[in-house]
Amino acid sequence: MTVVRRALLLIGLAALTGAPIALAAGGSNRVVGNCDKSEVKPSSIILACADVNNYVNKIHWRAFGGPTASGSGTFVENTCTPSCVAGKFKDYPITFTLSQAKPCFDERNDYRLIAITFTSDRPPKTPVHTKEELFCPVG
Repeated sequence: MTVVRRALLLIGLAALTGAPIALAAGGSNRVVGNCDKSEVKPSSIILACADVNNYVNKIHWRAFGGPTASGSGTFVENTCTPSCVAGKFKDYPITFTLSQAKPCFDERNDYRLIAITFTSDRPPKTPVHTKEELFCPVG
């Protein structure tokens, strides 16, 4: 059976059963990069839209689109010293894995969990391995 015929068969079965299906070769998962929209392989991921005090930047993707995505980059954190408004941003090298893709309001899957591993220095009182929940776009 050709790839096109197999894809059409899967689409038809999904339509009949109401089952969601990923059609792209690498999957169709996305992640919120800038709070307003979900993206495939964004260059940064904001971890808290309310204050933008923590984010992952300078991302180099190793894998994206399947049940998990992985890469390396820089975890950027506001020191909030003497206050968050007057604080400085500090960079920490990391590797990370995204997982737990679930549908957002537009019915497309976004990764909802990021597991971070600090590869050298890390923020004070932060474990080497940490996890944070991700969100759907706010826009």
